[in-house]
Amino acid sequence: MNNALKVAALALVCLTPSTTHAGGLVQLEFKLANFSAPLAIDNSLLPLTAGRHIVYYEVEGDQCVVNDFVVTRSTKHDFRGKYAGLTARVVSDKAWLDKACNGGRDLLLENTVDWHAQDNAGNVWYLGEDTTEYFYDDAGHPLGTSKEGSWEAGRGGAEAGLVMLARPAPGLFYQQEFAPGVAEDAAKVQKVGVAVSIGLGDFTGCLVTKETTALSPGSIEYKSYCPEVGLVLVEVSGNKGGAEAVDLGLD
Repeated sequence: MNNALKVAALALVCLTPSTTHAGGLVQLEFKLANFSAPLAIDNSLLPLTAGRHIVYYEVEGDQCVVNDFVVTRSTKHDFRGKYAGLTARVVSDKAWLDKACNGGRDLLLENTVDWHAQDNAGNVWYLGEDTTEYFYDDAGHPLGTSKEGSWEAGRGGAEAGLVMLARPAPGLFYQQEFAPGVAEDAAKVQKVGVAVSIGLGDFTGCLVTKETTALSPGSIEYKSYCPEVGLVLVEVSGNKGGAEAVDLGLD
């Protein structure tokens, strides 16, 4: 066993109960008993403390977008199937068109609520999202909305995924969400313990993941997560697009 595989194997021991396959695939079996305090999401690389507010400034193609990310004090507890009985944290995520690229919020592009919970080992789970996308004509007049992309673990064959491992190690990869034909994102740990510098500041001990989706082959995002802050940088492969965070702390 080479050194990289030894590191992966040691990390996976700490993620029990789990099964793994060749290549570092992490699969955790969902068990309600493993969630004694699901709302205490204190994983240092993705802390989701109620009241937290983070703004991401994004460039998507030739547009600028302001993304408001708020960890609300609301919870969701009406899951079905094997997820029944679980309480998850509600996170609000709103994307606004910034016409002048100066931080303005001109047109609401997307309004999403996500549901997260942390297990006893410290892994952060993703239980689904309720999303609404808004469409406009060239003059900015509303044309309609779409709920495409919405899914919930326990409904329609959808399964909860992982958004942050308790102990990530290079080479490990995992399903972040799975709703057939709707949401099929996956992530692979690229680097750990790296330095990241953005407008918000300089960070060390950060994690970099490579995220892909089976629904859009070739679409790749590299995301940087830093201790006690969470997601700070998104870089889109083959595109000048991406996002940077500004942490506004707690409301």
